[in-house]
Amino acid sequence: MHILFLGSIIDKIENHEREVLAIDTSIHLTADRLPLVRDIGWNRIDSVYTHPDRILDYDVFLYVINGRMQVIEEGKEYIVREKEHLFLKKGLHHWGLPETLPGTAWYWVHFNTVVDERVAYKEHLPLPELGYFYPKHYEYRFMMPKNGSSSLHQTMESRLRTILDNYHKVRDHWMTRSSLQIYQLFLDLHQAALKHEETSETGGKADTIAGRVMTYLVQHADRDFDSRELSSQLQLNYSYLSSTYKRLTGQSIIEVHTKLRMNKAMDMMRSTSMNISEISERLGYKNPYYFSRVFKKVLGEAPSSYLRHFYKS
Repeated sequence: MHILFLGSIIDKIENHEREVLAIDTSIHLTADRLPLVRDIGWNRIDSVYTHPDRILDYDVFLYVINGRMQVIEEGKEYIVREKEHLFLKKGLHHWGLPETLPGTAWYWVHFNTVVDERVAYKEHLPLPELGYFYPKHYEYRFMMPKNGSSSLHQTMESRLRTILDNYHKVRDHWMTRSSLQIYQLFLDLHQAALKHEETSETGGKADTIAGRVMTYLVQHADRDFDSRELSSQLQLNYSYLSSTYKRLTGQSIIEVHTKLRMNKAMDMMRSTSMNISEISERLGYKNPYYFSRVFKKVLGEAPSSYLRHFYKS
């Protein structure tokens, strides 16, 4: 009987742990919407601190400048140490035990993420292969690093102090200015986290391969793509290169190469007096009609139509 009772308790604990692991606590931002600041502040405690037990309808960013803070979110404990941050997601239960040390000081930002539910946001950042941007290019989202530190944290305190000082200066569009500054800070934090992942032992090899492929494509954007030449230069199997690149960037090697060629075509249209046939030949397209079809497929308009956007003597 006791064994059955103990087994039932263990099953309940394991089920609870699985439920906690299944909860998505990550914070995502999008490229087409600002995180809207609700309020910003700074705090320092002189006695043992207990984090309030609550469920909020906004997201939270914490940055500890002295001491350490303990926070539990949906059963998972975080110890945020000096020069570390933590994001807390709205709608989730978080609290703390009386374990935050006296002398602990931190900055906090309360904000709301705004998402257009009609948009199917991409999960990959766009590659820097195009010289123009339509609204659809901004339809991607990115996940913020939940907790930890990075190279950016060395200047985090001074940046947050400046933002907080500006926040208290009431002026035109002050709330929008604060949201812009926080968004810039979050973008830099995301970039710093990406660089850390690229230099880590686990992810560095694959990310380096993606970078080498991109370098090759940029250097060979004025001619037809040759998979055998790429494979030979990188000394790796093309199937492996192709699948790795697609997984990391969300685009195929052929797609990116084609976009790079169209980017070169646009540069020539803007900066030279060459006609469409000459540009087509310069980029390795033997048939200008085929070049025009590819251009329209990538950009949504014919090259003759695109040329009319520019003033030329």
